[in-house]
Amino acid sequence: MAEQFLKKLKKSDSNLSKVKRQTKDWLRGMAYDEVIKGIKRDKRYLSALLSLSYDKTSEISWRAIHLAGKAIGQIAVDDFAGARGQIQRLIWNATDESGTIPWTVPEIMGEAIRENPRPFEDIVPIIVGYSHSETEDNIFLAGVLYALGRIGEVHPQYISDHAKVVVKEGHSHRDPEVVANAIIAAKRLNMPGIQRPPLPQTEDKVQVYYNDKLMTITIGELELLVKNG
Repeated sequence: MAEQFLKKLKKSDSNLSKVKRQTKDWLRGMAYDEVIKGIKRDKRYLSALLSLSYDKTSEISWRAIHLAGKAIGQIAVDDFAGARGQIQRLIWNATDESGTIPWTVPEIMGEAIRENPRPFEDIVPIIVGYSHSETEDNIFLAGVLYALGRIGEVHPQYISDHAKVVVKEGHSHRDPEVVANAIIAAKRLNMPGIQRPPLPQTEDKVQVYYNDKLMTITIGELELLVKNG
């Protein structure tokens, strides 16, 4: 019996690997409809997306972030409990102390809300809550700003005054990645006129995902791009 169990386990691992490879191939080829179709057939494709979403230095991961959130939003149309379960798992993962925290939880949840906000109205304050930290080294803050911008660009009614304060304060943060995402969020939320204090990081290069492209850019260059874009 032990031998049969091990064979089944190996077969299952092999199948999961195939699902992940196929998902990655679709993402590389931007065959997003195929990914969504795959998820509708087999939820393991959603698991594959989530597993590919951890690396913010990879454009493939950003595509996975967007599609994972979109898929969860679409699942909620026919399976409210199932979609809420996926969000609850993301929230649980964000508080996991095992050392494998996925930094992209706010972004994925933001994409789900952007796609289908009604089932997840109560999740927006949770995303905002990730902006608070007892230390300045908040691994979620840049993602929170990204998520708020993405949500508010389409559904501005879900962005509270407090959320806008988080965006405004992000402009003066010491982390250039946070500053960059605050600039992008302000653009998407139509918050003009925020005065950013001069920072040493102005000429530092950061990686940001903007207009469906992962780019390496200075804060100054990003400000011009966002202003003119």
